[in-house]
Amino acid sequence: MKTLIQTLLHPISAERRGVSARRYRSLPDALKTPEQIIGLAHHSCGATHGVLERCDFACTSCYLGEEANAAAPLPKDEVFQQLDRLREFLGPQGKAQITAGEVTLLPRETLGEYVRYAIRIGLDPMVMTHGRRFLKEPEYLQQLIEEDGLEKVSIHVDSTQRGREEWSPFVTEEQLNAVRDRYASLIRDMRAKTDRKLHAAHTVTVTQKNLDQIPDVMSWLLRNLDAFRMISFQPVAEVGRTQDRTLSGLTLADVWERLCGALGKPLNRDAMHFGHPECHIMVPVIVARAGEQLCVLETVRAEKSWDRFYLRRLLGAVGGYTVRGKSRAENLLGIASLTLRNPLLLLETLVYGLYRVWGDRRDLTRILLAAVRKGRLSVRPLALVVHKFMSPDELETPLGRERLQACTFRVPVEGQMIPMCELNATGLRSQLYPASRLRKAVGRS
Repeated sequence: MKTLIQTLLHPISAERRGVSARRYRSLPDALKTPEQIIGLAHHSCGATHGVLERCDFACTSCYLGEEANAAAPLPKDEVFQQLDRLREFLGPQGKAQITAGEVTLLPRETLGEYVRYAIRIGLDPMVMTHGRRFLKEPEYLQQLIEEDGLEKVSIHVDSTQRGREEWSPFVTEEQLNAVRDRYASLIRDMRAKTDRKLHAAHTVTVTQKNLDQIPDVMSWLLRNLDAFRMISFQPVAEVGRTQDRTLSGLTLADVWERLCGALGKPLNRDAMHFGHPECHIMVPVIVARAGEQLCVLETVRAEKSWDRFYLRRLLGAVGGYTVRGKSRAENLLGIASLTLRNPLLLLETLVYGLYRVWGDRRDLTRILLAAVRKGRLSVRPLALVVHKFMSPDELETPLGRERLQACTFRVPVEGQMIPMCELNATGLRSQLYPASRLRKAVGRS
């Protein structure tokens, strides 16, 4: 009862509001724009490092250091310390990626212990992986879900992943869609077997070689939105063990142009800014599909001031609320409390909804007619992300320093939260491989 009363009185915790406010104040003034969502909603992501720097792939694009595969796993107490620091920095239900090299090479009990600890201290963990162990040993993933409470995974598949059985120097992204199909089926099967939530994201490294193949990846994704609700394209950076650096030099705009072409319309890349706009493009959309007919509805359309104003109003009112870790009764009370605190927003939502229906009437009419003919209609959210890491040369430019200050993807190093680009592009990652750990790992090999 006490928890229910607290949820009703304080649906968004003071700690979460305080963390977001401090993060907003830390931004350069030039980034405090109407599009900026830091301070209104989710303010940062974080990740572990060094947990297990090894990988059983030899990707042509890799941010690990040259010594990575000789490094022993990080001691558990050091991983827990990293998670504690992430919790302090990110606040309650902070988005924490459990990653390093390939963390699924750890025993399930060890990785599961990290997931359980992250949840226990109030983080929202996601396991980052190439996923091969999940396909070979689906019970590994099932146990992470059922026994350890894992709810989020991100699976990386692309043509830079030398080491997959399907890889060859000539493999295309379209050919790899058969591999992606296996992961989509796995996600569906795990949800059915465990009767638990499982949210899945998909990540893709982009080089000059596969840049024009982005439409093939998007075509697959649009057929599998029931399994994957986020995709992140990451232009290759000149860091770590990346082998062919002539494939770099891509911009966010290069990737965004191909992504929009695949969706058949120029989407507004400035729908929202998450930190620095040269680090990320983050655009949430709604995808309605009936047969081969597709309708993509933007959250914030270009040059539509009410779209942007309404999003800020909505995020300002409910952006810090999280459903994770709460019972159904708590969430019902929390939503009711937020609604009572913002009665005019409810009215505005109804009016704004009518405005959007009218503005998108042609697309909506087309998709509804197709749904009547086909007898089915799917409507699903999709988060489109393009994220660009920096090379060493970029770090030292004025823009690079501004991006570091505004960084929303940080890792704990010796008690400090530093930008991931600083970890990868300065050689710091390799310096953190202790000689004793390297010797022990070599001795076991």
